[in-house]
Amino acid sequence: MKVVQKMILSAFSLTAVLGTSAMAADLSGWAVSGYQSASEAGLVSYSVVSNNLKDSITREEFCELAMNLYKKLTNEVVPVPAGSPFTDTDSVAVAQAYNYGIVQGTDDNTFTPDRLVTREEMAKMLVSTLTASEVVFNIADGADTSYVDSFSDGDDVSAWAMSSVNTALNYELMTGVTDTTLEPLTATSREQAIVSVNRSYSKFGSPTYSADSMPEIILPEDGAEISTESFDVEWTTPSNAVSYHVIIKNSSAKAVLLKDVDSNSITVTSSALPNGDYSITIGAVLADGSEVYSLPVDFTYSYAKNKTVAATATSSYTSSNPTIQSIIDTAESFLGLPYVWGGTTPSGFDCSGFVQYVYGQNGYSLTRTTYTQWDNDGTYVSKSDLQPGDLVYFGSGGSPSHVGLYVGDGMMIHSPRTGDVVKFSTIESGYYADCYMGAKRIVN
Repeated sequence: MKVVQKMILSAFSLTAVLGTSAMAADLSGWAVSGYQSASEAGLVSYSVVSNNLKDSITREEFCELAMNLYKKLTNEVVPVPAGSPFTDTDSVAVAQAYNYGIVQGTDDNTFTPDRLVTREEMAKMLVSTLTASEVVFNIADGADTSYVDSFSDGDDVSAWAMSSVNTALNYELMTGVTDTTLEPLTATSREQAIVSVNRSYSKFGSPTYSADSMPEIILPEDGAEISTESFDVEWTTPSNAVSYHVIIKNSSAKAVLLKDVDSNSITVTSSALPNGDYSITIGAVLADGSEVYSLPVDFTYSYAKNKTVAATATSSYTSSNPTIQSIIDTAESFLGLPYVWGGTTPSGFDCSGFVQYVYGQNGYSLTRTTYTQWDNDGTYVSKSDLQPGDLVYFGSGGSPSHVGLYVGDGMMIHSPRTGDVVKFSTIESGYYADCYMGAKRIVN
């Protein structure tokens, strides 16, 4: 056994919480303090915060949190792997976590990145992260069930997870869902994962929490009612911030506007939002690559202009199908965004990550890579039957190596390659005509 080192769990700062309602649809009151502390410490990630925090976290998303925790505990600059060990994900965080022994694949070649993380799996990955970080702590013996036994459903903990769950409970990295139930086999929500990662850092790291390190939303004010066609969003600027993520979610906690900007303000117009209740969160990307996030600010938008008409009138390409139109609008909102290998968020996309994200924002789930999309998603359509919204695939072998979103008139929007940006390209000439493999239809 490793030597036990007693450490006191740092108290979560409540200063900012007392000054805001922070009652966004996807942030529970019990999680506000842990979310704030995790944000101040740079433990959260864009792919997590831009989704519903009350929904279950995926394996790929948890790897991002785990690697953030590892970096904070070790102060190491973690190298970017040359490639992915798995065929179903290009995530840099997954490859890093695998290289450090924090996670394993679901078989020799796959990771199943979209599978949800159970509470006992979260405990396993947290303890594996601490072990990889070489912090001093006591790992419970696998036969020790002392903490688990205090819960009525403790017998549900799998044998392979018993040591990790007992260790996590011992150090208060996780607690029961209630005083008497643990629910080890239920999925972990994103906010639960954020809080547990923050507890791990508070227990075993050297936290430097500072509210000044977070962007704070100045406009609109919390609870504002906005009826003008356009309005400004402004926020404070942490001294070492280099860019910002703007996340606006609706009352169902679905992201309806995602923007990356270099300044500390944007103007939002009626073409971006229908009437309704919203929350805004601002993320600051710091010079060292870490990210810190504001607490959400709530507002109501009640301008009368119809959003669908406005969006259609300003789109480069249009469709009579409102779902396809929304998909095209979403894709066009990222024009000019740089290509990032393994990118799956508006921080940067690779080709398959781009179409996966665009469709995901419109309620459709795609698999992660070009070849898994080609094999599993949608239905095949001939080139002569192409319609806006279809996915078009290119390559020179048996499996495609590139994918784009067809928008009509022989054009697609796509994230091409390193050094390039999200843009329109023709599929009727040059490489994309020569290497065209086929198309898949997701929306009928």
